[in-house]
Amino acid sequence: MKKAFSIFLVMLVVVSIFAATSTVRISAKKISGKKDSVFLTGDVYIEKEGDVSLTTDTATMTAKNGSWNHIETAGLTHVNFSSGDATSMNMVYDLDISKGTLLHNVSAVFNDDTGKRKIMIKNAKKLDFDLNKKEYSGESLPKNAEDFKPLEIQYKDELTANSLYFEYSESTGIILLEGDVFVNDIKNKRKIYATKLYYNTNDDSFEGENVSLEMIFEED
Repeated sequence: MKKAFSIFLVMLVVVSIFAATSTVRISAKKISGKKDSVFLTGDVYIEKEGDVSLTTDTATMTAKNGSWNHIETAGLTHVNFSSGDATSMNMVYDLDISKGTLLHNVSAVFNDDTGKRKIMIKNAKKLDFDLNKKEYSGESLPKNAEDFKPLEIQYKDELTANSLYFEYSESTGIILLEGDVFVNDIKNKRKIYATKLYYNTNDDSFEGENVSLEMIFEED
């Protein structure tokens, strides 16, 4: 009888999540719940229709301010957003504001309104993102880490960049790069090196600190 009551309680918690967040689908091999949190383990799948879906090993959903809006994952996490997709080992995400953080071995792609790839990030230790504002920032592992790799940022098919830190805002079109900056500006046939660089993707202008520039000229 005690076991049956426990299962019934978990079912009540899951149903309350559906009611609080409209269409949210959840499945896992094992689900357990308390008043304001639900724990999922094994083949975890979470989907909020039109916003995000993810698979992972372990996840926790938490109610904050009366809304079941907070997700934390542990283990390999594959996530699909309405505007892209990402892979990491951990994720924290707020369903209400479409804002979160990806951690450890992060790779991510974010698309424009037509679904075409706009910006891709690889080798990030941490990536913060705001899907509503379309703002992203991230950093690499420390240079002294054994498995260090610099961040790799690709903007459309126009440029690729390496750095230790970056920020990008779609509203301004500006990419900020810091630390061992290298930009292969394919569109404008130039290579840029700097310690810090602001690159404006709207007009291809740039300014920075300790900048050196290589221009590529084609001979007739």
